[in-house]
Amino acid sequence: MKFLKSKWMIGGVVALLAVVVAAQAFRNVNASSEVQYDVVTTVDVAEVVEAAGSLEARPFASLDWKTGGIVEEVNVEPGDKVKAGDVLLTLQPSSTSASIASAQADLVTAQKNLEDLLASDTDRAQAVIDLRDAQEAYDSALSYRKYLENEDRIPLTDSKVYMRKTPNGWKYDYRVQSYKGPATEDMLIEADNDLALKKAELEEAQRTYDRLKDGPNSDDVIAAQAKVDAAQATVNSMSIIAPFDGEVLWVEHQKGDVVIAGEFAVNLADSTQLFVEVQVDESDIANVKLGDQVQVTMDALPVGLTGEVMAINPVGEEISGLVKYTVLIGLDETEEQILLGATVDVTIQVSDAASALAVPLAAIKNDSQGEYVMVVNADGTTRRVDVVSGAIVDERVVVTGDLREGDQLSVAQDSNLDMPGPFGGN
Repeated sequence: MKFLKSKWMIGGVVALLAVVVAAQAFRNVNASSEVQYDVVTTVDVAEVVEAAGSLEARPFASLDWKTGGIVEEVNVEPGDKVKAGDVLLTLQPSSTSASIASAQADLVTAQKNLEDLLASDTDRAQAVIDLRDAQEAYDSALSYRKYLENEDRIPLTDSKVYMRKTPNGWKYDYRVQSYKGPATEDMLIEADNDLALKKAELEEAQRTYDRLKDGPNSDDVIAAQAKVDAAQATVNSMSIIAPFDGEVLWVEHQKGDVVIAGEFAVNLADSTQLFVEVQVDESDIANVKLGDQVQVTMDALPVGLTGEVMAINPVGEEISGLVKYTVLIGLDETEEQILLGATVDVTIQVSDAASALAVPLAAIKNDSQGEYVMVVNADGTTRRVDVVSGAIVDERVVVTGDLREGDQLSVAQDSNLDMPGPFGGN
């Protein structure tokens, strides 16, 4: 009985081994059936440097109230385009302090004083004309006085009056006699008086010109402008004013809201000038150049942006134990929706695209000697070729090694077939 039992046990072991061997053989046949083939191809690939940053606009401003009060007007809403100097929101003057409300009157006065001071440009031009006319009048009077003094054949007239008796009574007869001779004393006195008057007028015109020839006093202008600026700043504190051309991103208040000094009011940005600031490792920065083309993707939106390297800070800084350099990337204008502050992935192309060999990712194997692929020879045999992998392009891996375009490769695929165990289990 013991012999029969042992024989049965041996027979059972042999049967079990037969099942295992058959299963293993099935597995091997199945695995060999899943070996696929692909070929070495070429792809255009460029050397790149990758980094991450956040999307920003330049210029960008968060505008705050300079004083408190009640909002009177809201002139914009998100998405509006505005120009520098546009008034976006205003406060009720009566809701602000008395000093701020009175600044409007002070501004009018200060502007008038400055305008009067600057108007001296017109006065200076008129002073030039007046001085020229006064000089001509004086020269003419002086010339006439010299003529009277030096000429002895000056045309003269002599008038005499006679009384004549007529049937109607006595009448006066006037007789004028013309002759030439030296100037009379009265003529000389009259010429001297006229010359003195013309001289006085010339001197006055000269003084006026001397006072205005250099324009208004610079100190006076600076003081007058300072008063205007101070009054204008006080008046402006009742408003939110755009400091540059841009797009309104957010408006915090509505008409009737009560605000306090320093409270946020409006976000404004020039969305046509977007940029990203990234940190590049010192091992890569030497390859980055001004003008390098850049591809940008965002996690927040499926939007692709393009741009170029605009500036590279040559002074590095240590970040988490690594030296990094700041690179400023200017982005091309886009019509896509933009979320400022969004995290972006940046790919800087630091070399022109060049042709390179590529293989399927599944074709690359690895052992203690390194990476390799199995090339299928013409007779169906295979040979090992060592490679060094690089960038991944469209699910293929750029490699270097003793390969040629068109070489056939064996690509082992993982089997998803679950084999049953020898006793019906998995």
